[in-house]
Amino acid sequence: MALAKTLPLLVALLAGGAVPALLAGAFPAHAQEGITDLPGAVDIDPRIDPFPYDAHRSLRDYLKAVLPSRWWANEPQTSLGVLTALVHVPDGWKGNPTSALMNLCPPYENAIWRHVGRIDLVPFYRDARRATASCQR
Repeated sequence: MALAKTLPLLVALLAGGAVPALLAGAFPAHAQEGITDLPGAVDIDPRIDPFPYDAHRSLRDYLKAVLPSRWWANEPQTSLGVLTALVHVPDGWKGNPTSALMNLCPPYENAIWRHVGRIDLVPFYRDARRATASCQR
């Protein structure tokens, strides 16, 4: 039985230049193009958009660039269309963490606003969550 499965591959390998043509017929076209038939999966057609927009990555990169030193954020999460990030503020920092995060909202011309309607930045300060800073376009 194992020989029956490997024999066509062996023939294809011995054929030399015809290998890509033989193997191309072995897999469905949608598997080759990156289009899936899994339930609930979004079809990504690389011919139309080879690099789909990733809002989580955009917010992560933005926060990495604007957060003060020793501040850091968890991986952004999406819930009900709202992008949320928990931002850790160092214990020795003085001030209102919610107000500080409101000043760090992405500017209106930032590309993230083309894809996201609201971003919630939740400060985690002195071992507790504080009031959320909501950023909207």
